[in-house]
Amino acid sequence: NMCVSHYAKYMPFIFALTASFFFALSTFLSKLIGTGILSDAVHPLQVTHSRFAFGFVATSSFYLIFGKQKIRRPNLRLHILRATFGWIGVSIMFTSVVHIPITDAVALIFMNPIFAMIFAIFILKEKIGRYRWLAAVVAFGGATILVRPDGNQINFISLFCLIGAAAFGLEIVLIKLLSGKEHPLQILIFSNAIGTCLASVPMFYLAILPSPLQLFLLVSVGCSMLIGQLLFLLAMQKTDASVIAPLIYFTVVFVTTLDILFLKVYPDIWSYYGATLILVAGLFIGVRESQQLRRSSEMQ
Repeated sequence: NMCVSHYAKYMPFIFALTASFFFALSTFLSKLIGTGILSDAVHPLQVTHSRFAFGFVATSSFYLIFGKQKIRRPNLRLHILRATFGWIGVSIMFTSVVHIPITDAVALIFMNPIFAMIFAIFILKEKIGRYRWLAAVVAFGGATILVRPDGNQINFISLFCLIGAAAFGLEIVLIKLLSGKEHPLQILIFSNAIGTCLASVPMFYLAILPSPLQLFLLVSVGCSMLIGQLLFLLAMQKTDASVIAPLIYFTVVFVTTLDILFLKVYPDIWSYYGATLILVAGLFIGVRESQQLRRSSEMQ
């Protein structure tokens, strides 16, 4: 029993790291589908649709089989806003990995905690200390490196990634508003359901009938992302969310490793510099938030 309890305390960290791997796997698979490496290319917006559609099927099925908590009256306005920004962020992420190095795209998307911190000032009325502002400056320095000129022109796809990061940042703030009122599985069900509706609109113009291989890859994208979400929720249930949240930054490490192992694509030195600055800043903000939460709980 002592041995089991000894290893049990590490389970949240194992869940979070495994979740980051599945997030990376889903993004890497979206690159394979969008670039047509394994089969004919599928439009990134159709890949995004699959991510939400199969996510909704899986979450609703999981709830029908194992769900014990009843669906409460949802805050539809917050759910619609959250799903809209989530769809925008995922669409941009899946599109960007087709056009720029996947390490750059994912690192720029992981600017979302910085944007969430800024949005929280105006929406949640949170106070931000000077050290977190310093971390934000460092992160934007890393982003500036990644949005490096290509020849004599700015890389606009990289700038587009920052819009995706801002969308994810707003989604994080909305999740904070929802998390105290609705249970995690309900939030997942509604976000995937509304996201599926939003992602279905472009399908009338660009959808193709997928081949068996393409269908398998599309399902894999949705299932991988969902497994990551469920593992992350399990990790948050077992320990303080702010403690394990920084581990999601390992997604950048995993996605870079997958790119190197399977496609032999190596990031250049500027990608390493820019991504490192963003990751360090994000980890620092996560640690500071964890310390603040501990202090507030001790005061209570």
